[in-house]
Amino acid sequence: MSSTVVETIVKPEKANIAVFTNPAHKLWINEAEPKVEDVQKGDSLKHGEVTIAIKSTGICGSDVHFWHAGCIGPMIVEGDHILGHESAGQIIAVHPSVTHLKVGDRIAIEPNIICNECEPCLTGRYNGCEKVLFLSTPPVPGLLRRYVNHPAIWCHKIGNMSYEDGAMLEPLSVALAGMQRCGVKLGDPVLVCGAGPIGLITLLCCEAAGACPLVITDIDEGRLKFAKEICPSVITHKVERLSAEDSAKKIVKSFGGIEPAIALECTGVESSVAAAIWAVKFGGKVFVIGVGKNEINFPFMRCSTREVDLQFQYRYCNTWPRAIRLVENGVIDLKKLVTHRFKLEDAIDAFNTAADPKTGAIKVAWSRMAARRFESTATAKASEAAKESASKASETAKESASKASSAASSTASRASEAASKAQEAAAKYTAAASEYSAKAAQGLSRVTSSAGPVIAGAAKGLANSLGKVGGRTGRLVAFVEKQVPGAIYYSKVASELAKIVFQGQKMSPPSLTTVQSYWQNALKSVQNPAARNALIETVSKAAQSPATILQRVQNVSRAQLVSGGVVAAECIGFFTVGEMIGRFKLIGYHGDKHAAHH
Repeated sequence: MSSTVVETIVKPEKANIAVFTNPAHKLWINEAEPKVEDVQKGDSLKHGEVTIAIKSTGICGSDVHFWHAGCIGPMIVEGDHILGHESAGQIIAVHPSVTHLKVGDRIAIEPNIICNECEPCLTGRYNGCEKVLFLSTPPVPGLLRRYVNHPAIWCHKIGNMSYEDGAMLEPLSVALAGMQRCGVKLGDPVLVCGAGPIGLITLLCCEAAGACPLVITDIDEGRLKFAKEICPSVITHKVERLSAEDSAKKIVKSFGGIEPAIALECTGVESSVAAAIWAVKFGGKVFVIGVGKNEINFPFMRCSTREVDLQFQYRYCNTWPRAIRLVENGVIDLKKLVTHRFKLEDAIDAFNTAADPKTGAIKVAWSRMAARRFESTATAKASEAAKESASKASETAKESASKASSAASSTASRASEAASKAQEAAAKYTAAASEYSAKAAQGLSRVTSSAGPVIAGAAKGLANSLGKVGGRTGRLVAFVEKQVPGAIYYSKVASELAKIVFQGQKMSPPSLTTVQSYWQNALKSVQNPAARNALIETVSKAAQSPATILQRVQNVSRAQLVSGGVVAAECIGFFTVGEMIGRFKLIGYHGDKHAAHH
């Protein structure tokens, strides 16, 4: 035992294991820092730190998102990464510099480490710290492990509170931060959007604050039923597939015709934010706690003409003491929100449960005492009954599948004969199409594939040469650079259209030499004044004789009309879906990333 730390109350013996994910979206359990040997010696602590034996940790939606998506906005999993940031535990070692905590204290962990130097830190709004290390946000390892070293200043004593309630102080802090800033008052009609864990805790806070009437929305009937169980006075409203304006009208109807003064939006979903804006009263407020995409659309003019305040939230600050008081005094009861419990060794099953909506999980937590505290004979009997029911259902399903299979076989044989004939006919057309395609690929496609890079290289070379020149020339260079991708793309479109023409007329595409010769002659003709005057005179005569043009149009054959229609259809296809895909590939567009989490 090092002389720099106080002796631990119980010498840890089990290895420090943690729950990891990585960019390949794998999830596994492995050994983590600090090693159990370092914890036993106590020499891994830095100034101001304590060692905590984690007793309970909740799984947040952001944990599941880092696992499944690999990122939340700019926060990207780039290596092996430990998850979890909702934890409580017991102090097992302290550095001599720590005086307000001792070995054996029960604490809840506030999962951030701030710089104490930037303006947000110095003004008390440290959730906006520019250099914050937030546990479980890549690359900072999280709390889903047995032991962790953490600054003592972010460890809050919880007294006799259960470790499970201590872990739930983190999501409660998210709700409290929203409550403090949105200003819910006694008697305010309040709308809560979303019946997930944050929405449900926000609901409990609004009830405790005296908001009435109180309406909560969700797309899931099960979650709305759960909301009614934990808050009997709430009015539940199931969201339907309607426009934001129509959805808002139905929400107001659920309020009994009262427009809510405040909407606490806990989903971050665009349609939900828009519906909240349409629903609140003149001068009302929509406070967005939830997180969503990097960019969303919202009814701007509704906000403007109704003077709706639209506010947002990022994590929390200075909430833990208040949260502890609320739970200790029974004002907020968080126990019902924990619906599933697992041991740390079964963390993979815990994550699968949390990620599956069919399980009805609200908050999934792990605890070393879970097996003894929460299992019961009734649970075991229920499990056996469920297995028996599943077995019977499986036998019935097999029998039904067998009957359906025999009926389908006869139908499939008849369909197979028809499909065989269709394949023979299709083969002939496929062979002809392949021939046309080969000719086009050998001819004009080579022209455009050669010309495209040449055009791009020339334009970029010109841009580089003139890049140092300012003023009008600089703006011209910028314009040319922007047009290069479009020029290449449209040259490819022209290539595809030319292929169709050559196939229809059974022509062989010209060689590269022929094309170059043609354009050189054309350029010389344009530069020749006599040729230019002759061209202008020809166009003028054509414009003065509309009858001749009309006669030519009338003489167009049916085959030519059909050919023209095909070309037009191809043009439409290329200039809609094809253009969008092509542009995105050219400019390196990879889609929006998701936004940051709490």
